[in-house]
Amino acid sequence: MSNFGKYSLVKKAAKIDLNSDSGYVEFLKIAKENGLTKERLEYYTNAYEASGESGLRALSYRKRMPEDIREAALGRINHYLSIRVPSHLTSKIGFLVKAHYNRITIAEKRPLFGDPSRTSCSEFCQMRYTDFDNRWHLYWKRKTGKWWPYVPKKTVYTIDDCLREIDEDGWGCFWG
Repeated sequence: MSNFGKYSLVKKAAKIDLNSDSGYVEFLKIAKENGLTKERLEYYTNAYEASGESGLRALSYRKRMPEDIREAALGRINHYLSIRVPSHLTSKIGFLVKAHYNRITIAEKRPLFGDPSRTSCSEFCQMRYTDFDNRWHLYWKRKTGKWWPYVPKKTVYTIDDCLREIDEDGWGCFWG
């Protein structure tokens, strides 16, 4: 499916009220008619609701971000994370930040509940940069392990906007 076709389809699907029986049936019908699963159409719709056409394009965009933008973003993220953990817990709880292509992924590292001598590392958010519009997009990790577009309470354009949404966690996707 072309980007334009996907955009038109998702724009239509985003207007449907999924809380009504008829809306749910219409959503399923649109998915089936276009050879998509319900989950795939939801995925596209969330990306569209998060940031329009840019959000749809961000789903498959993998161009390496410019070095200066990567360094600035990592600096902002590391500063944000450094103040998240109380000083008395910094030896036990930490974060890992990885940058790859246009993506920055954050994981929380902490002792295992049943065995504090071992640690676990859980990825919980990802930010993706798209240089065609100089915009950041925020994702959360579903229990299935799939990255899912995060529909923010306030519009997201910058890395600071992403960090604000993670901090506020209006949908309970990042901190629970």
